[in-house]
Amino acid sequence: MPGLFDGVRVVELADGLPGPFCGKLLAGMGMDVVKVEPPGGDSARRDGPFPGAVPHPEKSGQFLHLNTSKRSLTADTGTADGQAILRGLLTNADIVILDLPPSRLAALHLEPACLQQEWPRLIVASVTPFGLSGPYAEYLGPELVACALSGYMTLTGFPDREPLKPYGSLLGYQAGLHAATGSLAALIDREQSGTGALIDVSTMEAGVFLLGSAQLAAHFFGKRIVRDGARNVGGTRDGGYPSTIRPCKGGFVHCHLNARHRDLLSVLMPDPRWDNPELMKFMHGHADEIDAIMDDWLADKDKFDVTRMAQELRLPFTEVMTTGEVMHDEHYQERETFVAVQHPVAGEVVQPGAPLRMTGFDWRTEAAPTLGQDTCELLGSLGYTPEDMVRLRAAGVI
Repeated sequence: MPGLFDGVRVVELADGLPGPFCGKLLAGMGMDVVKVEPPGGDSARRDGPFPGAVPHPEKSGQFLHLNTSKRSLTADTGTADGQAILRGLLTNADIVILDLPPSRLAALHLEPACLQQEWPRLIVASVTPFGLSGPYAEYLGPELVACALSGYMTLTGFPDREPLKPYGSLLGYQAGLHAATGSLAALIDREQSGTGALIDVSTMEAGVFLLGSAQLAAHFFGKRIVRDGARNVGGTRDGGYPSTIRPCKGGFVHCHLNARHRDLLSVLMPDPRWDNPELMKFMHGHADEIDAIMDDWLADKDKFDVTRMAQELRLPFTEVMTTGEVMHDEHYQERETFVAVQHPVAGEVVQPGAPLRMTGFDWRTEAAPTLGQDTCELLGSLGYTPEDMVRLRAAGVI
């Protein structure tokens, strides 16, 4: 059965995380994503983590995750021959993913306006730290910088300490998701308009998007919400509580009330301190005392038992699982959240499977490509002869 996105062609000229994550999502939906790598490969191939901590360009966990279901072509796009190869790919492309600042795009003759003038139906998805315009457009902006400038770090850490960067690359993944979503919208619009579009995503703005209720509180009520350690941010004195992570026997539990069923906390955790009407009326204002009640009750209880007992009372508590517990969880196994993929060099790699299921396509999770594995096939489709490829390889272009 044909998939919804069969025949949609994507060229990915992006390195590291945000752009490749956009390409991964589009490839998962069934689009043909050609990843253009420099002869030395995407930097993620060198970032790891690696099995046994031994670096290998075909065994980087980050690269294997971010580049599932793609094809790989190597080309030095800084050369005239490399640019000719790239333009050959773009001639038949529906979407191009870029992560270069304006000056680099100009040097490679890849300015979005010029691309769309030559190929009016082309959709250009740009993912950069600060977007393609404005005073910061040429600046570098790694994850830490984006977290700080977006304001996201006002929400992370303890109020009397310095802010903390969230684990990993939260904003980078969010930016890649925005670019993929914008590309889908542009494809739909192209069916009506007949023309492509520019999707200009900045990682910093993706961080602003994640501020959520903190942004709304500042805009509509002039209220500044700041970090509050392991507790939910923005709680007023009479607001719902708990919403916090507390220790228990052998682990942690997210204790959450969601401003409902306050009386059921005393059913779950019998304690005379719940009889204090002041505490029950102004719960967030008595967070320290509530934490003490919960800590006393949780101390000798398993996190999975706590979650089961709470949810039976309609209290949305959840256990904080380790990586191993997530991988072996019955719910995730039944939904095939993780799938095993066979890679020709790395062997069996367990990957996240479909993040969503929709009619119209079956999600693809296939092995990430080895470096340049599809170069000869793709160049042949563009009319290059074996002799051309020998010359390009000798010149270090491919």
